[in-house]
Amino acid sequence: MREKHKILVVDDEAPFRAALRRLLEKNNLILESDTGAGGLSLAEKEEPDLVLLDIGLPDGSGLELLPRFKELRPSPTVVMITAYERVKDVVMAIKRGAFDYLVKPVDLDEFELTIQNALEHAGLKNEVSRLRQEVQRLQGVDRLIGKDSHFLDAQMLAIKSAQSRDAGVLIQGESGAGKELFARLIHTKSPRAAYPFVALNCAAFSTEIIESELFGYERGAFTGAKAEGKEGLLQVADGGTLFLDEIVDLHPEIQAKLLRVMEEQEFYAVGGTRKKTVDIRIVSACNKDLWHVAESGGFRKDLYFRLATIKIDLPALRDRREDIIPLARTFMEEFNDKYGKRFRGFNPKAEHLLISHSWPGNIRELRNSIERVVLLENDDMVLGRHLHFLDPDRMERDIRQTENFSVTLPDAGIGLEEIEKEVILQAFDKCNKNKSKTARYLRLPRHVLLYRLKKFGIEI
Repeated sequence: MREKHKILVVDDEAPFRAALRRLLEKNNLILESDTGAGGLSLAEKEEPDLVLLDIGLPDGSGLELLPRFKELRPSPTVVMITAYERVKDVVMAIKRGAFDYLVKPVDLDEFELTIQNALEHAGLKNEVSRLRQEVQRLQGVDRLIGKDSHFLDAQMLAIKSAQSRDAGVLIQGESGAGKELFARLIHTKSPRAAYPFVALNCAAFSTEIIESELFGYERGAFTGAKAEGKEGLLQVADGGTLFLDEIVDLHPEIQAKLLRVMEEQEFYAVGGTRKKTVDIRIVSACNKDLWHVAESGGFRKDLYFRLATIKIDLPALRDRREDIIPLARTFMEEFNDKYGKRFRGFNPKAEHLLISHSWPGNIRELRNSIERVVLLENDDMVLGRHLHFLDPDRMERDIRQTENFSVTLPDAGIGLEEIEKEVILQAFDKCNKNKSKTARYLRLPRHVLLYRLKKFGIEI
């Protein structure tokens, strides 16, 4: 049986409300108020699908109350009721979000058609809202779990920034802090949500590959190119959002081309002479302070200002201690379902180890740690011994070593890339040229290390 719609009638004339109730109560649940303030309070509590709102109320104009009804979440469909069909009032009502209007005395046929259309509209809005929530769940946006004030501030800023179709958003935070999830949140809350979300890690490929991936290429553009050419990610994301992770690694030549895309919404494919246009929003991410990099000459300042119209800084997991256990429980439930396990929680020792660990890999490291335990163990609780790899004594030693680490800089100055190259060289030698060990030692994804080894010409 179909659930009844809730209809709120806000009108100061009792006989008129009674007449509407008789017409509507057979298939709907009817709520009534004789004042605007009472109607607004009732709407906040009952969440009606449809509001029939009189323009002339004893405590104010329905036209003034209309925006407050539309600000409610979920937002009801509103039909205005007026005793006089004044064009000015009708236009203002529609501009402020009214679906339609009715004139007293109400024509029965017109009334039935208006109510039917309004309820269909309300049902469509509810279905769109439900589908959007499902899209967010499938895209992982529902994993934005946490009560830390800085984290909540970042989440609120992301949701507000989503209201714009075009403003560049730069998300900064350590590796594994959830930058891509925030980018997906911005996309799914934005007017572009129905269009593609496309992600590219700028540190994962060489300059040539990044260029062809972003802009695509024409037939015969270079040796090894596909005979038919290739569509770039800019075109794939057309209408939607392009997420560029680790944008600090983007080559200066590509930075210039990306700036043109952001300014003109146009570009040329590799080897192409025909201008192509796109309508996209670019959200970028960086695990460094991109402005400091730009100030030192490592990134274009004009591109930075385009990318960072809104800047969101994500806190590291070690700065969100209160969120560690709730996140761990979420991951535990996820992997219980995946592996058919029945873990119910964490014993005190396990919780202590989780909270005291420094989590250099942030949420990604926490998720991987919980997956490891759920996959390998068969108890009903996560125990301290299951987390033996999170050794707090070793953590303290690592912290002391990090605190004692220093770099002596020459008076004449030095390029940031030179320092990075020297650190990678020393780490590579220290780990006996073992790439996996070096990546773990430097706390880098393996593919990022390989890219940097090639970039600096370090023999593998």
